[in-house]
Amino acid sequence: MRQNNTRHLVLLLVLFVLKTATVQAQSSNQDPCGDGSGIMPLPDKALGVCGLDDTDHVLEFEGDLTIPFSIRSCWADWEGNEWSTAYCAQSRDYTIEVTGPTLNQEFVLSGPGEDIPVALTFHHPSVTSTAVVPGQVTGTRFRGAANGQQTPVSFSITPNTTTAPTPGIYRGTLQLYLYQCNPWGSPDDPYNPILCKDSTASDNRTELSPPLSVDIALLVGAGIRISGLEDMVLQMPAPGNDITAEQYFCVYTTASTKFTLRADSQNGSGQFLLGGASTTDTIAYELLVQSEKPPKKKTKLSEGVFTQKSWEGHSSVDCTGYSDENMLLNLTIPAANLANPQDYQYTDTLTLTVEMQ
Repeated sequence: MRQNNTRHLVLLLVLFVLKTATVQAQSSNQDPCGDGSGIMPLPDKALGVCGLDDTDHVLEFEGDLTIPFSIRSCWADWEGNEWSTAYCAQSRDYTIEVTGPTLNQEFVLSGPGEDIPVALTFHHPSVTSTAVVPGQVTGTRFRGAANGQQTPVSFSITPNTTTAPTPGIYRGTLQLYLYQCNPWGSPDDPYNPILCKDSTASDNRTELSPPLSVDIALLVGAGIRISGLEDMVLQMPAPGNDITAEQYFCVYTTASTKFTLRADSQNGSGQFLLGGASTTDTIAYELLVQSEKPPKKKTKLSEGVFTQKSWEGHSSVDCTGYSDENMLLNLTIPAANLANPQDYQYTDTLTLTVEMQ
């Protein structure tokens, strides 16, 4: 019997040790917007994030979104009593970590088309901006505030607009983690470093648990844009020759949706006309348009009428900085129309209109 009792005693001692293992100090964010006074336990005094928990934010494609909120980060020690802000007389530095849906180390939002990458940046009064990499703790330590004061901060979210996504709503949920740093480390001492997430000082630092969730919705509307057109200056040729001129331009559409095109002449009605500067004399001209993407089929334009033919728009809003313009406009004035000009100068304003199909 004595042997059995001894065995039972050893087993109870082992269970006791397991139950009293160190537990990290964690804040449940029960007092997100206050100064921590009147709040127990201590970790909830030390840390609070105001204006971010379970929020839903909407931004539009080709724009960005700023999410303002505030953070209380201070040292909650055992001085004073539970109704006093003396617990948080000293500020405490912290780092943050954000997780969520990712691809190639970028946050992404999912919707009707391919995932849209978005960049996330954290802003703090003492640090202009810090890029946040998914699942990585920031290398920058951010300053808290003494006496439980809230520090105004913000996130900015910017979609990647190098390609045009399918119209619709794209969503994603981000989780914010926050880790206070230990108070005694030195940035210059490798044997006594300042630690935040990896610190084992459970009685001197607090971390946010569970993380706070932020829902992001990105609205992508159907869009179209024509750009890159410039003035065309024409010179009178030698007798019997045509005038020809051309220029490239850019037509962007969401998800490269097809479009048609219409050209309107300021001087013409049913035809393209250059008008004389000092007389009512006019000179008729012709226009052709073609896509620079195969098949490169030309279409003759009729003044004031949309083309029957359609083309695919470019996926970049400015055709990759106008280095890959996708449309070509060709102008011709037949020699017969130049035989007997009555004025010294002729001009016209041509308006091109694109319409998504």
